[in-house]
Amino acid sequence: KQWYQRRVRVSQKDISTVCISPSGDLLGFGCAGHGQLLVWEWKSESYVLKQQGHAYNMNSVSYSPDSLSIATGGDDGKVKVWSTDTGFCYVTFTEHTAPVTAVHFRRTGNVVLSASLDGTVRAFDLYRYRNFRTMTCPTPVQFSCVSSDASGEIVAAGTTDTFQVCT
Repeated sequence: KQWYQRRVRVSQKDISTVCISPSGDLLGFGCAGHGQLLVWEWKSESYVLKQQGHAYNMNSVSYSPDSLSIATGGDDGKVKVWSTDTGFCYVTFTEHTAPVTAVHFRRTGNVVLSASLDGTVRAFDLYRYRNFRTMTCPTPVQFSCVSSDASGEIVAAGTTDTFQVCT
């Protein structure tokens, strides 16, 4: 296989996170400093979306399985969900009390998981727009990443502290 290598300047600030749409056509970037969300169509080399997203750094970005939404998490402790059709944020969750380090859509697309330095992993319902589950470890930790299995029943998160996996 050959690598597609192309130098493109999409922001004046550092790129802090990146994701690829399920179709592979679009790249989502989170920019440090600006808290900006950029969506770039690599084939035409053009912006599809460019929005101010978070008050500080954007730490994580994730496409929904149907590519209709993008979730972002930032240093401001917020999880935002954006419509890829309109380019606007349609829900902001503010339950975290520290920076959000990771966001992840469950395979169904109606739940966003988030990990935070506040020691919680949260599950947000995108139908009712609410935090319906908060997960923690028995000992205080700071979460750095989160994922789920295909069924969405098993959630795993990693920590910045000692080697510990909480499921």
